Amino acid sequence: MYALSEILNDKEVRKLQLVGGSTYVLSLPKKWVDELKLKTGDPVSIIKNVNKSLSILPTQSSSSPKVSKSKTIISQKDSVESVQRKIIAMYLAGYQIIEIHAKGGRIQLEHKQAIRDLVRKNMIGTEIVESTPESITIQILTSLPELSISDALKRMFLLTSTMHRQAIDALKEMNVEMGEEITHLDDEVDRFSLYILRNLTLAVEHEKVLRDIGLKKPSDCISYRIVVKSIERIADHAVSIAGRIKFLKSTLEPSLIQKITKLSEESLKVFEDSILALNKRDYALADSVASNACRIAEKEREFTDSLEESKKYSSVIKFVLEDIRRTAEYSSDIAEAVINETVQDVISENNVL
Repeated sequence: MYALSEILNDKEVRKLQLVGGSTYVLSLPKKWVDELKLKTGDPVSIIKNVNKSLSILPTQSSSSPKVSKSKTIISQKDSVESVQRKIIAMYLAGYQIIEIHAKGGRIQLEHKQAIRDLVRKNMIGTEIVESTPESITIQILTSLPELSISDALKRMFLLTSTMHRQAIDALKEMNVEMGEEITHLDDEVDRFSLYILRNLTLAVEHEKVLRDIGLKKPSDCISYRIVVKSIERIADHAVSIAGRIKFLKSTLEPSLIQKITKLSEESLKVFEDSILALNKRDYALADSVASNACRIAEKEREFTDSLEESKKYSSVIKFVLEDIRRTAEYSSDIAEAVINETVQDVISENNVL
């Protein structure tokens, strides 16, 4: 944790100078100009922020990102998961061309297949533009941003809600095939997640990207990252619910199904309200979401405690209930991000009153 005194070490107080009767001039410390490698005549961008502050940015930093290339070496000892994680990290870092080279030979077939699957399933607007026995070149063809953050999040939300409801329906019907379809929807959620996270990374460094994706200030990127990861986790729990079906040999009792469905719908309502609070920047609604998520956790605990250990499939039911509770808890995380972003509005309103 940084103390305020440490943060203010880079603070300088300068007076505005009035020039020509209509223009104000502000001098910058020479040390700062030298560190940023600026020189006389270089253009800079001045941004008026919504929090009544000003940002002064070198124009090259605030413009659209230039084409960037990254190169990595993989070896036969690397696991498939390790190779995929490395590529995802470079994608999220904002590189537009990613080159993968084999160390001292050919790329293994399992590595090649894993890279192809990753590009096809998880990386929006990305294609393999060159493939040789020794290397693979990936290029991100999508211009940024194809979707605003709000539109991409809406798609993630709709997909995830569908996954959750479909998982409960599959549980009712003991439909394993329907449950397996949810995995494919999860791939779509992951695609949008990576796309948004990539844009957020670029938006922190490039003011134009920040504006183009519909955000107002760099700190918004922190909140939206929390939101994206929370939706992704909710989708994972829908997959988890669907995965429980294979442990059932017969349908659950109608009374149990009814209770599970009711708790599921309550949890999804909390999820829906959290996204609505985000879109409307509604502090009061976000606060109520956090409270309702706690109530769902209490209901889940009561439901779990009421199950007899000897009851058929009690362990499966408990795991499903936990997945439903976690959906509400991650929705609460989204609500808390909204609360943190909008608390200043509430403070301002109270000050006026």
